[in-house]
Amino acid sequence: MIKNVLKIVFLGIVGFAGLVYLTAPEDRLAPKKQEMKVQKNVAYFPSHFELIGEGNYFRKEVVFPKGEEKTIIVLNHDSLAVFNELDKYIKKDIVLVANVSQTPWLIKKLAVDGKLEELYKGTNNKLINDSNGAVIRVLSLNSVIPNKYYVYKVQKDGSIKEVFDGTVKLDAMQKGISSEEKASILNSLISKL
Repeated sequence: MIKNVLKIVFLGIVGFAGLVYLTAPEDRLAPKKQEMKVQKNVAYFPSHFELIGEGNYFRKEVVFPKGEEKTIIVLNHDSLAVFNELDKYIKKDIVLVANVSQTPWLIKKLAVDGKLEELYKGTNNKLINDSNGAVIRVLSLNSVIPNKYYVYKVQKDGSIKEVFDGTVKLDAMQKGISSEEKASILNSLISKL
């Protein structure tokens, strides 16, 4: 009796699995890899940006005027400590983006905003505080390696091309960086622009 019940249960399970397999859509059985080509364009940026040291939000058109080429440099943790003197090395209009979206909320509110204001006080370059990650998502940038930076070029039509990336000294924010090391990194960057 128990043997028969077990046979019925086993056959029921096998039959149900077979029915599910045979009626499943083709793409569920062998999903096709879809390559998503994300178009990087200024049009997908948020309508307003918070600029460090300016105290207000600014419209996208103020930071990225239509028909103008711009350079964007996305700065992670340690590279923020290096690029605060970039305007002393090059007079080009460069937009810096502080990639602080992965920082915990409490630390962002208590320390990051104040530290960014302190570092970039008196600089001529615009520094976007990307605390919610809106700019980083448009650029399809998932890296949070603390000593990396990424350089992008905004074309006249608004499209964005990745130019190159680089690294700075690890722990430059906490342990500091000498002026010679900073000059070396910034001169290397300028030669690639």
